[in-house]
Amino acid sequence: MTKIIGLTGGIGSGKTTVANEFLTLGIPVYFADIESKKLMQQPHVIEQIIAAFGAEIIDQHTINTVKLAAIVFADSAKLKQLNAIIHPEVHVHFNQWLTKHSQYPLVVKEAAILFESGSAANCDYIISVQAPEDERIQRVMLRDQVGKAQVVARIKHQWTDEMRAAKSDFTITNLSQESLKNQVQSILNTIQLTSLE
Repeated sequence: MTKIIGLTGGIGSGKTTVANEFLTLGIPVYFADIESKKLMQQPHVIEQIIAAFGAEIIDQHTINTVKLAAIVFADSAKLKQLNAIIHPEVHVHFNQWLTKHSQYPLVVKEAAILFESGSAANCDYIISVQAPEDERIQRVMLRDQVGKAQVVARIKHQWTDEMRAAKSDFTITNLSQESLKNQVQSILNTIQLTSLE
């Protein structure tokens, strides 16, 4: 039976870097945030999003994710509405992916809102990634070409590091690449030993 490692953390914390470290170690990773963006462009999902948010968020027959983000990160009720459309799609897609990777003893599910979406309930282990907030803000500003206020607004819509850590089996503090690699290896060793018991 494949064990699922849930991997989460606030925006800009370094979840993707940790996920890539697991990939390097031969463990498949499902990137829920990337897959949800792809699923958002499926025709039946686009129809639901238009019904909820209006046709003005469509550009060239696809969802303009920048416009949509501006709406949902300014209104928590709208964010819940969007998540209610996307989460069931991701859940089904992940289960299909899991079936295709059933020969692996361990897989990783990387998701920013692992707890908020209810996905954490299906994980055998949960790792939360943390980093200083100033660094997170700088990373996201550079990565997404957005202003500080927009990043801070997104952070406010997510759980705090303390909330995630309290519900996680392991916590990784992302301060340097070398330290991060060592923490990933240590956690993996612990999980593999636990799985043998």
